[in-house]
Amino acid sequence: MKSTGGDSTKPVSPASVQEPGAGSALAPQRPGASSARAVKVEISSLSADDSGAVDSGRVQAAKQAIIDGRLNIDPELVADKLIGATREFLVAAK
Repeated sequence: MKSTGGDSTKPVSPASVQEPGAGSALAPQRPGASSARAVKVEISSLSADDSGAVDSGRVQAAKQAIIDGRLNIDPELVADKLIGATREFLVAAK
């Protein structure tokens, strides 16, 4: 799902980004530490696809349901959907 605006995202500090294969993936770099190597970032053409635009009405309804305590989440359904999406991603990546 892609948000087309109105969300509050936080920028990522370059000091917290670590090149794959460089050191431990679990240990982030020290804030303020600089890397001697540049990291290349490529944006997929899929990121420009607006077909997954967010329905702000549904988002607002979900927010209100959370506030009111009416939002029921089925963890098994969430897990099934996550597994399915991961499988699709892995098949497409081959």
